[in-house]
Amino acid sequence: MKSYSKLEILKNKFQEESKSLWQFLKEPKFRYIEVEIPYYDYLRGNVLIADIRSVVEGCPVSLDIDKLIYLLYIQFLYQVKKGISYSKDKQQGYNLETIGHKLVGLKKGYQPENLVKTVKKETFNQLSPNTWVFEEQEEVVSNKPASKPTFAYLTLRMKTEEVYRGEVLLNDLNEINPSVDLHVEELISLLYIDFIKKIKREGNDERVLRSIVTAYEHYKDFY
Repeated sequence: MKSYSKLEILKNKFQEESKSLWQFLKEPKFRYIEVEIPYYDYLRGNVLIADIRSVVEGCPVSLDIDKLIYLLYIQFLYQVKKGISYSKDKQQGYNLETIGHKLVGLKKGYQPENLVKTVKKETFNQLSPNTWVFEEQEEVVSNKPASKPTFAYLTLRMKTEEVYRGEVLLNDLNEINPSVDLHVEELISLLYIDFIKKIKREGNDERVLRSIVTAYEHYKDFY
């Protein structure tokens, strides 16, 4: 069994046959997971939280970027739980195969650039005093970024069962599509980065800001 988070909850379930009732009762209700996000996206998220507090009257003071990141993860799991439904003959939701392809695409989209790249080099080579030949060759050169990307590292307090659900989902997705090779920590980061990308592209929308507060209050029992 592979590991699907640093907590390895699913993997450890396979070693619990001899676990006593007392050990089960001692299992913590909450766990802590560290996620890595690009530093600018972290700053942009804090600005978004400030905008929400400014625009939405009665916004809970407890809503911060950590809670927002966890909220996106909870909502994602809820959509997966619901599966596919139909309204007026229109499909709503996604099957696991579609979700897997989307996550693979997100991961590829946010991976750092390759440290090397292939370029074409054109040269003229002299074969004889009166004969020259034009040749095109490929050469591998360094492609190091001008500066190292910086990240923010956030520690999220999460329900153990929600981490476990994420691990089970990633195992299912990996069995369907081996290209889906993610940990829960990466999944949470990708969901947040994708959300912030949409905010940066489309700008603030008061309806979106209010829906974040509504969703946060709806899922408050998860925090």
